[in-house]
Amino acid sequence: MSPLAAELAAHPLTRDCLLGCATVFLIAAVLDGLTAKDGSGKFQAAGLWLLRGGWVLLTTMLAYQGLRTHSLPIASPAEVLLSIAWGLSGLSLFLDVTFNHRLPTWAIAGTTALCLVTAAFLGVVEHPLDTAGKPLIAIHVGAAILAYCVLGAQALNSAAYLLQHRALARHQFGGIYALLPALVPLDRVGAQLMGAAVWLLGLSLVIGATDWAQRDLALVAAPKLVAALITWLACCWTVVQRRRQHLQGASFARASLLVAIPAVIALYLSLPSSR
Repeated sequence: MSPLAAELAAHPLTRDCLLGCATVFLIAAVLDGLTAKDGSGKFQAAGLWLLRGGWVLLTTMLAYQGLRTHSLPIASPAEVLLSIAWGLSGLSLFLDVTFNHRLPTWAIAGTTALCLVTAAFLGVVEHPLDTAGKPLIAIHVGAAILAYCVLGAQALNSAAYLLQHRALARHQFGGIYALLPALVPLDRVGAQLMGAAVWLLGLSLVIGATDWAQRDLALVAAPKLVAALITWLACCWTVVQRRRQHLQGASFARASLLVAIPAVIALYLSLPSSR
């Protein structure tokens, strides 16, 4: 073992590290929540920069964990939650930079902090995921995690749409409603997110089903594949109905929230067991 590897092995990620990172995101959520009481926009800008800084910190932690185990940090439920937290916050920043569409910082930061706190109490297992000779398995798991991150972002996006839609219908413009984006970009980005989820989850399903068929049809993998297939079919149905203009606006947002139900079940079944 090289000196660097030995040094890394002697300093695993601790609960305090995860809780410290969660605190950064929690402060970002609180600052963004105070925006309605501050007309200058300083709290909102500070919350956004904290979200960006927290994502950089989380990226560093995941890279550190990967270097320690010489594997993708997806070998335990805690690591999967960390990866989802990283993908969710990173996707939010990507939408901001690429499409100039900013999901509510308080929602993204709060959800990310929840994932980090849960991972902290689950504990990071120090056993790498065995993908020797199976490079496609890493793609399968990575595509699935990204798909669930996209569906999580779409669920938050849909919830924001429904809240904003309700506020406009009741002519309520203060409080939490002042922190939400406009309806048109919420609807447009929601359609793009659902389309991305179809492709990512479809890729993961093809690779996962092929690997499952080569392992004597092991029954242990069947439930998560069935749950993922149901989620993918629900995503496809939602996208098709959207393109046929049968699901528009609030109806599309409600359908997207319903898709999140089988997605949560599929994600739970996909979590690796703690060892």
